[in-house]
Amino acid sequence: MKLTHWGRARQFYRRYPQARSALLRWRDTVIESKWSNFSEVKKTFNSADWYQGSVIFDIGGNNFRLVAVCRFNLKRVYIDKVLTHEEYEKGNWKSRYDFQKRKK
Repeated sequence: MKLTHWGRARQFYRRYPQARSALLRWRDTVIESKWSNFSEVKKTFNSADWYQGSVIFDIGGNNFRLVAVCRFNLKRVYIDKVLTHEEYEKGNWKSRYDFQKRKK
C-alpha cells in the first residue's frame, strides 16, 4: 500500500517519543501490505475498527490511535489523525466524520 500523510505521524512521535517505534512498525507493515478490503486489514491488525469509512488502528499497546482512510482500489492509506488514547476517548475527532455523514 502507498502511505500518504506520514508527516502527521512524524509530528506526533516528535511530541510523544514513546510512540515512535510502534508507529514505524505500523508504517512498515502497511507499506508491505496489499489489502483489498477491511477484512484483510483486520487479518493484519486484529484490533483495527471501522468507523464511517475510516479505519482506527491501536498503536503501541493501545496507548495511541491512528485514524486512516483506506482507498483499497487505489492501494492507498491516508493518515487522518494520530491521537493519544485520552484524545481518542474524548471523541472530538469524530465530529468530522459525523459532519460528513449528515451532509449526505
